Amino acid sequence: MSDDKLTLDDIAALIVQVEPTDLADLAHVRRGLKLIADSSPPSAQGPIIEAVRRIDQMTEGKTSDPSSLLADIGALIEEAINAVEKSGGDALPLSDPDPDRVPTVGSGPEAERFNALPSEIDPALLEEFITESRDLISSAEAALLQLEPDPENTEALNTVFRAFHTVKGTAGFLGLDHISKLAHGAESFFSRFRDKEIRCVGGYADLAFRSVDMLKDLIRTAQDALRGVPMAAPDGLNELMALLGEPEAAGISEDVCDEPGGVEEMPPRLGDILVAQGKAGRQEIEAAVADQTNQPVGVAVVRSEIASLTEVGQALRKQRSMAGSEPVTEMSVRVRTDRLDRLIEMVGELVIGHSMVAQDETVNSGNYLELQRKVNHTEKIVRQVQDLSMSMRMVQLKPTIGKIARLVRDLARRRETTINFVPIGEDTEIDRNMVDLINDPLVHLVRNAVDHGIEPPRERERNGKPGEGTLLLKAYHSGGNIVVEISDDGRGLDRNKIIEKAISKEWIQPGQNMSDTEIINLIFQPGFSTADKVTDISGRGVGLDVVRKA
Repeated sequence: MSDDKLTLDDIAALIVQVEPTDLADLAHVRRGLKLIADSSPPSAQGPIIEAVRRIDQMTEGKTSDPSSLLADIGALIEEAINAVEKSGGDALPLSDPDPDRVPTVGSGPEAERFNALPSEIDPALLEEFITESRDLISSAEAALLQLEPDPENTEALNTVFRAFHTVKGTAGFLGLDHISKLAHGAESFFSRFRDKEIRCVGGYADLAFRSVDMLKDLIRTAQDALRGVPMAAPDGLNELMALLGEPEAAGISEDVCDEPGGVEEMPPRLGDILVAQGKAGRQEIEAAVADQTNQPVGVAVVRSEIASLTEVGQALRKQRSMAGSEPVTEMSVRVRTDRLDRLIEMVGELVIGHSMVAQDETVNSGNYLELQRKVNHTEKIVRQVQDLSMSMRMVQLKPTIGKIARLVRDLARRRETTINFVPIGEDTEIDRNMVDLINDPLVHLVRNAVDHGIEPPRERERNGKPGEGTLLLKAYHSGGNIVVEISDDGRGLDRNKIIEKAISKEWIQPGQNMSDTEIINLIFQPGFSTADKVTDISGRGVGLDVVRKA
């Protein structure tokens, strides 16, 4: 396809199969972006221009991590696509829009367009506010998890109150009125807990958690606005504000729960989206992936000519819109992470440079003992600096485990059961780049434990167990590795049911002699599930396949 006929959809799909060393393809993408930029709305021009700049970095060899930079380019193109769609989609020729596109934040019937960020706002101050707010929200969420089972916990209540009060004050100072108003409404609602008018249980607890979730969404809109994306009210904001003012008018009480909506759904797989859209068959996709095991699904599908570049690009956009834009864990370092990485690189160069000096013949000749002593002393300092710089990459698992605690709480409410979540090793440290990588496997394991492992209260009581289930998450260091264990006191694996399911899928033959380990390993096969019915929590045979591949 010629450069002047490329659309952003085409480029998004093309990026899926481009390798960092494919200079010709990168040049093709760059020319297409340059042509598109001229006819793009202002909100899309920023990401497009930045994508072009980063392509130049790659082609000129000015990066030590081309794969990561290529991923950033893809994300910038997605930003540009979203910006064009939100501006009405008339500024440049996008491919045919997906009629089944799931509404994103601010696109529902209740959405009201906010004004742009105040013109006098300092972007650096806003970034600081976003980082600080996420820390405060995380603290408030953890405190609510303590407050719900213990409504008299004054310290937990004060933590929640302080978090919303701080966000309200800073948002008001920056002119972010929509955030300030929500925080003020939630603060007034929480004051009723403090005044002993109501307790943080039942529907009131659900409403408190909804306030936290909505504040997260509003903080996300502020972050998107920094990248030029128009700000829009998340769906349900007006309804929530009304509920915070008069929850009883909507029938909410300590006994009557608010509508459950806190469980975060896992983003759908790219292959599932293509199948649902009728662009490809499931067996075709599975065969293509099996033939190209080292390639992403999108690349395998395009190279096998099962779907076009445009179709894969549209599916990727839909997957991203359904997955959300907020990272699983936003690190609360007060130093930009790119500067931190650069510091670590420079320390590495320092170690190499010092090693060259220490091994120099002049130093080791024996003629300059005082110089040799000073070099040896400096070596100790350099090693300490290196150890310190590497430790700066480490973060605690506590924020991640806190999100898992919220997930357990919401899943338990949805299944109308009670689960005692016991985290151990929250202070265990892990490289910050690994945090996002372990999140999906942890979520899948927890969802399976809640939906498959832990029985309903009545069944547990019939079997002589307490009605409340227990889910244990344990994190620790072992042999230079980080180990995360998840266990529950549920029914365990049903050996016979696993065999029956495997036979029905023709993975094994009836009467085949297998060890317990071989039978248990069957649960990691793609599409395997022992669930009698598919629920919104589990049952599609996706979870443990993701865990094994992580």
